[in-house]
Amino acid sequence: MIRPLGVVVALSLGFACGGGGSTPTSPSSALVGTNAASTPPSASPARVTISTPIKNTVTGAVVGLLEQEVDQLPTLLPVSLAGYVTRQAWITNASSPVDLIPEAGFDLAFYRQLARDDFDRIQGRLQPLWVLSQAPSFYMETEGEKGLSRSIATRLEVLARRIVPALTGGRFQVGVWETGPVPRPPQPGWIMIERNDNIGGPDVPPGYVVCGRASIGAPAGQISLHGDQVCRIEAVFAHELGHALGFFHVNRRGAMMYPYEIAADSAADAPIDAERSAAAIAYARPRGSMDIDVDPTFSTPSLVRSMTVR
Repeated sequence: MIRPLGVVVALSLGFACGGGGSTPTSPSSALVGTNAASTPPSASPARVTISTPIKNTVTGAVVGLLEQEVDQLPTLLPVSLAGYVTRQAWITNASSPVDLIPEAGFDLAFYRQLARDDFDRIQGRLQPLWVLSQAPSFYMETEGEKGLSRSIATRLEVLARRIVPALTGGRFQVGVWETGPVPRPPQPGWIMIERNDNIGGPDVPPGYVVCGRASIGAPAGQISLHGDQVCRIEAVFAHELGHALGFFHVNRRGAMMYPYEIAADSAADAPIDAERSAAAIAYARPRGSMDIDVDPTFSTPSLVRSMTVR
């Protein structure tokens, strides 16, 4: 029996209730969150000559030099180099390096599925990057009304400490891992984990069990896990944690973000190499970056949408 790994909630601010989705906020209004790349500082008054090293996003090696005179800094420029994906990049300093994604070995189709929702297409279009802007901390409810056992919490902590650096290109580690018998309200920088044995809804077909639910890239994240033994909880948690870190479903069997568990021993509780590589590239860019490689020109927009995965 194919068992869905989760109900996915894409959410950058607050919480979405189960059921139907709501229309996302336009990038031009109701903007929330800010990062250095998306909101440039005040422009300098004089014309500036820039001499900017170009680096390989994957290796960090210097592969070229961008030399150009511009009216002011910061400025958004197309940066191109043979063998690399062209990037629209904010240049904020006359000599600070800018990095480009190498075309060799870059699986754009898989990257778009994992980082931009090109498989499910929740909103019918590619998404901006929903990568987290800080290392996540975790609170897991244990033994309480919505709690799982302490032994499960210990196992999931081990997984979280392995998956967070693996899916952020080594940029982030688990900040704090805490457990307790009572729920905590959502708060930025934290992912709350709770038990929920009624994750599904009226649109879930007979014979299906929805094993988990997560907010996608939410500053105040939440993961719900089904406590029934029909779900392999380590694999479900790994999958939902991938969502919490900002990633979507892929159609590659054996991948951690594949949305269906075919058999109890086939669900992945660790990212495959393709997921690690694509995630590292995503985390080398600011939140809100657009396809293929365009630095954001606005603060990250609000996105609230719920979806049942079958």
